[in-house]
Amino acid sequence: MSRRAIPALVLVIVGFIAIVYAGRESPVAADPEFSAQSDDWMPAVSENRALTGSWFCPGVPVGGEEGVGGEVVVSNRFDDRIEGTFTILTDDGVGATGLLTIEAWSQSTIDVDAFVTTPFAAVVVELDGGLGFVEQRAEHPAGDSVAPCANAPSSEWYFADGFTVDGSIETLILSNPYDDAVVADLAFATLAGESTPAAFQGFTIPPQSVKTVRIAELGARDEPIIATQVTATSGLMVVGRAQHYLGGGRLGYDVSLGSPALRDQYWFADGERGDGISESYSIYNPTDHDVDVDVIFLGLPVEANFGDVAPIIVPARAVVVFDPYDEVAGASIPDGRHAAVFSAPGEPSIVVERVITRPAGEQVATSVVLGAPPRPDGYVATRWHVGIGPGQPTEEALVIYNVDNVDASITIEAVGPAGPSAVPSLTDIPIGPGAVLAIDLTADGVIGQELIISSTNRMFVERLLPRGAGRSGRSGSSALPAS
Repeated sequence: MSRRAIPALVLVIVGFIAIVYAGRESPVAADPEFSAQSDDWMPAVSENRALTGSWFCPGVPVGGEEGVGGEVVVSNRFDDRIEGTFTILTDDGVGATGLLTIEAWSQSTIDVDAFVTTPFAAVVVELDGGLGFVEQRAEHPAGDSVAPCANAPSSEWYFADGFTVDGSIETLILSNPYDDAVVADLAFATLAGESTPAAFQGFTIPPQSVKTVRIAELGARDEPIIATQVTATSGLMVVGRAQHYLGGGRLGYDVSLGSPALRDQYWFADGERGDGISESYSIYNPTDHDVDVDVIFLGLPVEANFGDVAPIIVPARAVVVFDPYDEVAGASIPDGRHAAVFSAPGEPSIVVERVITRPAGEQVATSVVLGAPPRPDGYVATRWHVGIGPGQPTEEALVIYNVDNVDASITIEAVGPAGPSAVPSLTDIPIGPGAVLAIDLTADGVIGQELIISSTNRMFVERLLPRGAGRSGRSGSSALPAS
């Protein structure tokens, strides 16, 4: 029997006990402390009221060039209006502030480049009552990119993938939302080993400002893989990464939020094999000891039984690129979609990002997505939120992996002034045990709307959005789980 056909049993066999024992019935009404737990989890939508809810967006390009800009979208998931404030941070400090009023079950958009002109700007949003969530869209001639904003700053941030081949530009965006300066250290790892640039040991991010770092200027030029660790020795910060791919088999533009902590598991709902598609996983181990990482490919038919994948050895303070078609007999993974889970038994020690480059008209489009970890208590959501969806009919816009080894059904609701309403053509969609499902968003009622994806089982959800302005190809990002 294929391990890929029995994901729930697989989890037990390889020790992913936290998820299995959390149970499919766990995501009932969460206790109040769960909203705090999301701070060291992944960006998540709170189910509980609070005095305020703060969101920290990693940054958008607003330098004034033609076709370059950014916006922040605030979604009110409550049946009453909410009010709040926003603060735009630049390299010169606070660039603008403003008030927000978001009517019940509606959205408000902050057009960042209408307020400031600077290479990158980060945005902090504070919402009274806490019942809202925030995402950002970076706009660029090479392709638009959507990313969730963070629930909280952190003293450490990690990226497993980075790329400067053929002049590709990788820029770190470090924002300090507080009144005191942040002091931080930077380290990065390439195939040649670890580097700790002297100029970026104990460097300062001034209060309420943004500092940008071009990785190539630190000496990492023409590198096919660069992993990065930023650690604050004083204060808290938010770190994003802007990646402009210009060659070396990658093209496009991507802005994403880093990981605020190391994990022991990362799940990817989307993965694909097909003509012209390349797929790889960057695994970063910034700890002082070697780590063995297990990988299992899921959502494949029973006949695709290619056997075990040998553990991936990731040395201390190093990054390893895992290409599933180099490591596994290529013919064993059929064309089409698959999911994957990476696990490092023991204490949290790794960061994993997936890179997929797909054909896009006469060119290609590259997208990088950080894996989704379960919450530290093992919880995996049955409901996920999308504030920024496709602005045009889009096939295979959502990719869902059913974690549990039983059949499930999925319902998608579009959010309008009267609240969430199930879309008739997207109600009770069947998904098999441990299966991957791509869902089209082509119905009139879902275009340009906030969406809620609910399942009778636990699941992981990614979205694949058009790159904007008539460009071919897609940009991938995670949806936000309900906490």
